[in-house]
Amino acid sequence: MNFKNIEKWSLGYELLKFYVKFIHDKFFYRKVCITGLENIPKNKPVFFSPNHQNALMDALAILFAVKKQAIFVARSDIFKNPFIAKLLIFLKILPAYRIRDGKENLKKNDVLFDTSIRVLESHAYLTLFPETVHTDKRRLRILKKGIQRIVFQTEDANDFKLDIQIIPVGINYSNYWNFRSDIILNFGKPIPVSQFKEQYQESPQKAMNVLRDEMTKGMLPQMIHIETVAYYDTYENLREIYHTAMLKAMKLPNNIKNKFIADKKLIADLDKELKNNPDNIKSIDLKVKEYIAGLKRYNIRDWVLRKNTSWPSVILKSFLLLILSPVFLYGAINNIIPYSLHLPITKKLKDRQFTSSITFGFSILFFPIFYAIQTIIFYNYIEPSWLSWLYLISLPIIGLIAFNLHRMFIKLRAQWIFLINKEKAEFTKLIELRKYIISDIDTIINI
Repeated sequence: MNFKNIEKWSLGYELLKFYVKFIHDKFFYRKVCITGLENIPKNKPVFFSPNHQNALMDALAILFAVKKQAIFVARSDIFKNPFIAKLLIFLKILPAYRIRDGKENLKKNDVLFDTSIRVLESHAYLTLFPETVHTDKRRLRILKKGIQRIVFQTEDANDFKLDIQIIPVGINYSNYWNFRSDIILNFGKPIPVSQFKEQYQESPQKAMNVLRDEMTKGMLPQMIHIETVAYYDTYENLREIYHTAMLKAMKLPNNIKNKFIADKKLIADLDKELKNNPDNIKSIDLKVKEYIAGLKRYNIRDWVLRKNTSWPSVILKSFLLLILSPVFLYGAINNIIPYSLHLPITKKLKDRQFTSSITFGFSILFFPIFYAIQTIIFYNYIEPSWLSWLYLISLPIIGLIAFNLHRMFIKLRAQWIFLINKEKAEFTKLIELRKYIISDIDTIINI
């Protein structure tokens, strides 16, 4: 494989990036929030160290957050197909070989290190996911030594004069798999590799361990990290159940950035309570499990009980949806085929974390194709011809509108379930149980 000039600016790559970023930021995700860009040094070699939870989407989140054409390091097994390998190299992705890829292949990493040195020396951005594998849990795994080896070898070859900066990155999704979810991407304070020069010269192994610990310390504040295994699901559910109350207690407006801040605070307070009063957390855990089981029986989510739902508002929304049903049908009929093409693959995935990557890949490829075909058909049968341009422009817009109407219908159905059942004894018990959970967490949080 030829990695020559992979660090050079590419017009073809830039044009592709512009198109894919537009779809990523404006259509696929509802909101993309980026913080800490000021922490990325200018005119210095930069190595991004992000957490890894959502396959290809993690790499795209970083790529579209920065202006430079970042180079990524990925596992070597995805390079087995020669055509795919050429495509990945065009996309500025380098292969890293692991022991599981065969000991005989580890020598190929020499090319990776040589190329990485060239990339860093040119002040391009290099990115490697130090956990090496993604996970479906909001938790930082133990970091491997890939980044440390590359940066120390590079600095050692340059007498520690390059001043490589490692930037800890936290990538956080409101939902890993759903279309139109949110992302918050946090760039932490840079870690200068040169500060470990003496330690590296004394003991390279010790220096790599120290740097790994510093990277971990830098990454944890930038991401949602739920360390407990036993109460992981309860923590996750409490992030939703106590969301509004936590923002109110911290006197923060409701937005994606503040939601992250509130979640970090809630998790920290729960961890403190778990350490000092584990029986209380165990009691809360039982209540949360009972509450979530009750929600599942009625096929609703927590927000339905949190919001003040009334018959007049639900009836009004129902009439509005009925009036807008032709709009929904127009959007659904014109978008249903490209929207559904990924389902035969994603429904059979063993690793669900590839769901959004495959869905997004199908979207950027097949939506334009189907839009072009539909517009050509429309042009051949509808006069005047300028209507074809209006039709083409309407397709993605009406598709989003149809999606939002469908989401509105799902929420409205949940509100109907709430109003129909709220006087029943079992449902009343569910409402009271939620109040007890809120009250329990009120006594834990430290504002």
